[in-house]
Amino acid sequence: METRAAISSYTSYITELDQMLREISQSQVQEIVALLEDAYRQGHRIFIMGNGGSAATASHFALDLAKNTIMAGAPRVKAISLTDHVPLITAWSNDTAYEHIFAEQLATMIEAGDVVIGISTSGNSANVINALQLAKKSCAFTVGLLGATGGQIKNVVDAYILAPGQNIEQEEDAHLILAHIITRHMREVVRSYAQKLALAGTN
Repeated sequence: METRAAISSYTSYITELDQMLREISQSQVQEIVALLEDAYRQGHRIFIMGNGGSAATASHFALDLAKNTIMAGAPRVKAISLTDHVPLITAWSNDTAYEHIFAEQLATMIEAGDVVIGISTSGNSANVINALQLAKKSCAFTVGLLGATGGQIKNVVDAYILAPGQNIEQEEDAHLILAHIITRHMREVVRSYAQKLALAGTN
């Protein structure tokens, strides 16, 4: 009986996940990809953040963008996760408040034209919202990878993608899948740019 229950749970989860992925707006994805393409071509940076499982996705996303897009002859994608500097995160949390851990990191580095991505299934994480608001004041572009409703962040960012899952696990699955899709696209953008630079160098 336990085996049958496990198989049933697996089947229903995969079915729901597949349906959710099909419901994600392609126009929302295209809008965010366009922002990242422009930032790359202009030499700007991409900052990514989130809490809990979304923190892990932020680290994974930044890793993939920074490493898995490298092409000889082309500038590298400048992707930075704000979730990885544990001593700095704990310092800001201890000395001020947890709500400031991302905004204070950004305040040191953010420049106009950069892109800041906040990952949040609830869309209501105060530390993510504070950082996104700081980014907007700095004339950076802001992006949200959000859950089914989008929460407050939906009304803060320049562009967002909603993952209309039935639970947090599925929404987090969607965010990682989207990170991989975006990374693969950016790899082709970098490849194309490398080819363009190579052709320019032979003329």
